[in-house]
Amino acid sequence: MARGHSDRFRRTLAASVQRRTEAPTELHGDKALIYDGELEIMARFVADYPGIETGGDLFGFWTHTGSPMIEYVLGPGDHADHNDTAFYQESPFLKSAGGILRDLHGLQHVGTWHSHHRLGLTEPSRGDSNTMQRALDKNGFNAWLLTICNFADKSDGVEMRAYLYHAHGGGERQQSTWLILPGASPVRAAIEAVQEFPRSEPLTAASTYEAIPSTTFAVVATTRQTDSPNFPSFSFMATPEGRSELYRLFQELSALEHDVEILQREDGRVSLSFHRDGYAFEVVFPHSYPVVKPIIECRPVDVPEGQEESWTTPRTLFIDTDRGEDAVTRVEELVTTFLVNREHMESGTPPAREG
Repeated sequence: MARGHSDRFRRTLAASVQRRTEAPTELHGDKALIYDGELEIMARFVADYPGIETGGDLFGFWTHTGSPMIEYVLGPGDHADHNDTAFYQESPFLKSAGGILRDLHGLQHVGTWHSHHRLGLTEPSRGDSNTMQRALDKNGFNAWLLTICNFADKSDGVEMRAYLYHAHGGGERQQSTWLILPGASPVRAAIEAVQEFPRSEPLTAASTYEAIPSTTFAVVATTRQTDSPNFPSFSFMATPEGRSELYRLFQELSALEHDVEILQREDGRVSLSFHRDGYAFEVVFPHSYPVVKPIIECRPVDVPEGQEESWTTPRTLFIDTDRGEDAVTRVEELVTTFLVNREHMESGTPPAREG
């Protein structure tokens, strides 16, 4: 007869997962993460309207440190209102596009963007700030990102600056540093196949642009290694597709766990590392991923006295999921199950079983 875990076990599991999926209430927002391809899309929209304002909306999610991660830049709808000093998005267009991005990819409406073309105003106007604050307080949001786009002096290059507003902040804003991820957003590629998605594509074929201020996100960001990563030619991570997938998994895991790091081992394998409840976990990707599935290695951050021999090698949790499935959710389930079982073992009361 099949047996399942007790109600207490399931409640503990549910509570643990919930603690890590709730949105952050204390937002810092010193950085705004965005794909380079989405910056280009925004710049091309701006170039479509060189003498009047244009704009759109930003969709993504919030990291645990309160930084917005922008996965999709939405442009103006066909019936949006463009003026010399104002822009108003088309409401039905925004509602339709936002609903699909939410339902298919779980994205949130995290901000808006608009251009000041050649007005010489690189910061939000007083009217911009008042509008952002009213929207925050009316809708009960914790934070909102506003991006201002301008043409650089005497050129057609587009400059983008990001400003974060907080709930009940009185219209005060904080300028954010752009953290630019290379390549195209996987959400944009996926949404192209959705026929019912309302299309909004820039007419300008190419545009020069600069995010101010900005920095880049290294493929392998780790304090343990200062050299550029060197993957074997046969490694999946040596391909742009592999690195893009690693970024995506890193972002999804960072939304649930604190201080996730991307590490590279001496044999060239990469892993996603994080700590929870006194244990260190590493999701290790083999060179032959996705043919060979990743594993999770775990060990105590501080090995208890007398248990040194039993922890000479880490425990291994096997991820039974195929590529394309919700791998991060499976990681969370395995980690939580391990911690719950350890809690019962250390207390001397193994989880009750029910028939």
